[in-house]
Amino acid sequence: MKITLNGTGNDHCLVFEGSMTCKFAREIENSIIDMMRRHPRINVDLSRVHEIDRCGIHLLSVLKSFGGDAVKIIATSPEVEVTLHQLSPIHCHTRPGSSASKFRKSPAMQAASL
Repeated sequence: MKITLNGTGNDHCLVFEGSMTCKFAREIENSIIDMMRRHPRINVDLSRVHEIDRCGIHLLSVLKSFGGDAVKIIATSPEVEVTLHQLSPIHCHTRPGSSASKFRKSPAMQAASL
């Protein structure tokens, strides 16, 4: 797991690379806490994550929960998309009688079904 912070001023991007798994949970958690203390607004790039498990998903949830609108996930890898979809399908709320689907696939899942 490699975690870097890119940017200057108020524009920072936290880049995760490698495995976001329980094995690296303490390192990830410490980085998240440190970044949130030093920078009020953070973009998160997960495009280089090749493995993520429930611990990684939980830490992302904590980051979004504490950071709110100040934290934006700007990129994800196909592995992250698939795991997010498997652990918590995205529900679209529709009106009764609507022909719209109740579920929508993530972009990675759409690409995988082609």
